[in-house]
Formats: sequence, structure tokens, C-alpha cells
Amino acid sequence: MFDSKSPVIKIAGYAIVGFFVLVIIISFGMPDFMSRLGVDKSIVAVVNGEKVHHLDFLRYRNSVSQRVPDVNSKEMQHYILDSMIRYRLQLQKARELGMQVSDDRIKRVIREMPMFRDESGKFNRQHLNLFLDHHHLSLNDYYVMVREDLVNEEMVRMIQGGVGVSRDEIITRSAVDNSRLQIRYCYASNSELRKRWAESLRVSDAEVDGELAANRSEVKDPKTDRQRVKSKLEDRKFEAKKKEIAGEIDRLSLEGGSFEKAAARLGGGVRISSVFKVGEPVREAGEKGNVLYSLSDSPLFIGDCLSLKSGSSSRVISSFDGLYVFTPLLKDVPLREPAAAQYEAVEMKLKNDKTNAVYINMMTVFLEKSKVSKNLNFD
Repeated sequence: MFDSKSPVIKIAGYAIVGFFVLVIIISFGMPDFMSRLGVDKSIVAVVNGEKVHHLDFLRYRNSVSQRVPDVNSKEMQHYILDSMIRYRLQLQKARELGMQVSDDRIKRVIREMPMFRDESGKFNRQHLNLFLDHHHLSLNDYYVMVREDLVNEEMVRMIQGGVGVSRDEIITRSAVDNSRLQIRYCYASNSELRKRWAESLRVSDAEVDGELAANRSEVKDPKTDRQRVKSKLEDRKFEAKKKEIAGEIDRLSLEGGSFEKAAARLGGGVRISSVFKVGEPVREAGEKGNVLYSLSDSPLFIGDCLSLKSGSSSRVISSFDGLYVFTPLLKDVPLREPAAAQYEAVEMKLKNDKTNAVYINMMTVFLEKSKVSKNLNFD
């Protein structure tokens, strides 16, 4: 039928389910087990045995025509049908949980809609009739539509009612949201290190001969064996050299050594990052600074960034592109209770996050057990 973003409901001024609920619903995948042989052409889908009629589809398609481009295209009609199916699944789960609304509540909600009031603010039946005529709805159709939206709303309220947020959670989230971090880092690329260590990485003919003699499996093609083995030995020496310098800097770090000493030992370029929040990726300085994935994704960086003293060197972060060391330059993480207005905003955000998580888990289990068939012939 109609999902919770139906403009029919929106035009009437009736806000049913929060935007985050629709985002969650849309995020679910939709199994497709349709075999159209013998299917009634007036049925566009069957959701756990419940039929979605072509008339319902046409009504919904017409209701979104003013805000959806190319509404008659096959792609958009598939999207509309999927949206309707997701809404039916949500409604089925709500009914399974025992969500119900009374006829009196439906009537009261309709009478309180701004769209159906006259200039004096009183309910005007003529406005309602014009609305129903425009959308080709009977009063009973509209009652059903409002009832279903209210049932879905009750399910969301039930989840929200079971979600709690502690003061410590609010303080922590506020601290993260308002945190400001910045680091100095030293980076030496692999290519730079290879050039610097070129002499010590050199492989002699005798070393190649020894490797070929010790590992007969390396003998494959006389034309390429020596160069291949030479490159392999160079790489081996390079990794050993990197491990050696990393060990030296790690010992310096564990002893509380300074970043300047570590950077001098590493010998790379020293730079300053952009300011970032806890959990955000680290970027190079500047408006269009590149993300430093080797730092951002490093468990060592994540674990040490906040605990490390400013000016002290981190341990070495060895990545695919080279070696890094860093030190905090700015650490502002305000672990204090926010002001009242911000406190309420953070609390609501956390509650919504938790509600979303519960909703996703609940609907995922329901979807895994569901059977959905679609008649995709919109020609």
C-alpha cells in the first residue's frame, strides 16, 4: 500500500514515522522468488502470502509522481514496488508484535490534520472530500492507510520506549563529537629508504650463487633466475633493515624518547596533520589534504594517539608504503557534561542510534524468514 513517506500523508500534514526509520527500511535487501506463470496480473507482489494489488501500486505511483523524476520508467516502477513491499514487511512485523490502534484514534488524527481545517481552525469535511477525490480514495481506503501508518509508528515507539541512555554515554559521545586532535608525524617512503640504504642492500654474485645452491627450487629458468633471486635477496635485506630501524625507534618510544630523536633516526620528512575528531580519518594539512590511511587504519595509532604524551614518540607504524612515527600536537577531548540543550540533543541522537540498531536486528531476522514474490511485468 502506502509507505510512511507517502505524499498523501505528507500533504495532509501528518508526520508518521521519523526519517531514520525510512532509511533503515530502504537499507534492507529484498529476496525475489517470482515465477510469473499463472500469476494474477492484478497482483503485483505477494509478501508472506499477503497480496499487493495493482490498484494499490497505481495509487502510490500517482502519489509520488510530482516528486519523482520519470515515474513511468521501468526502473522507477521497480523502485516504487520495492518501497511498497518493504512497507508491507514492516507492517507485518508490527502486527506480529501486537501493535493496534483504535477507530477513535484514527478519526481524531484525521480531524486534527491541518489540511482538513478551515480558516477558523475547525475540521472541514469538504476539504477531506476534495482530498479523497483528488487521490481517488474512498474514506475507508484512507482510514486503512492512516491505521497502517499509526501501527508502524507504534512499533517504533515501542522500541524507543525500551531504549535507555546513561549519563556516561552522553558525556562520552559529547566528548567525541567535540574533540579536536592534531599530530606531527614523520614519514619515510619505501622508495626513499631504498635509495638511502642502496649500498647496504646491494647483492653480490656470490650471494646469488649461494642462494641458488642452497635452494634448488629457485632454479627455474636460467635466463631469469639470477635477476629474480637477486631482487628477492634485495627485498629480504630491505625488510630486515626496516625491522632493525623499527626496533630501535620502538625501544626509544618505550623509554619515553622524544619525537625529534625518533624522526632524526627515521630520517623522513616531518609534517603536521589537519585537525580531526576522535574516530575520523587523519588527513594531510590543507583543505584538500589526502587521507593518511596507513595511520588512520593502524591499530597502533588508534590505541596510542590519545594515551601518548605530546612530544613523545610513538612506536613505528610499518605500512605498505613506508614507515611512520608520530606525536600528538593537539589533544582536546572535553570529558565534561554538556550544557542542557546539547545534553538533550546528544541523548536523542544516542537513543535514535540504539533504536536503529534494535530495529535493524529485529527486521533482519524477520526478513530472513520472509517469502516475497514480485510480478515485474509493468509493460
